[in-house]
Amino acid sequence: MAESQDQPLSVEEAKARLLEVAAEATPAAWVREHPWGAVGLAFGAGLLAGLAPPERRPAADTLARMVSTGLLMATRLRD
Repeated sequence: MAESQDQPLSVEEAKARLLEVAAEATPAAWVREHPWGAVGLAFGAGLLAGLAPPERRPAADTLARMVSTGLLMATRLRD
């Protein structure tokens, strides 16, 4: 019979798993995983940076709505 997967990890195993997950949780790792989403976000950030201060707030609100609804997340286009 195979060992149960419900057993807790040892301290060494938990540390190794934490280091593995932490290495994957970087902005560079996200960009490698979702290159088109990164391009879209960089484009939107560039647009915001180029606007005059009175126009930034409405544009930032619009961009935030687009991101929250998934319109800028082009991760599905990579396949």
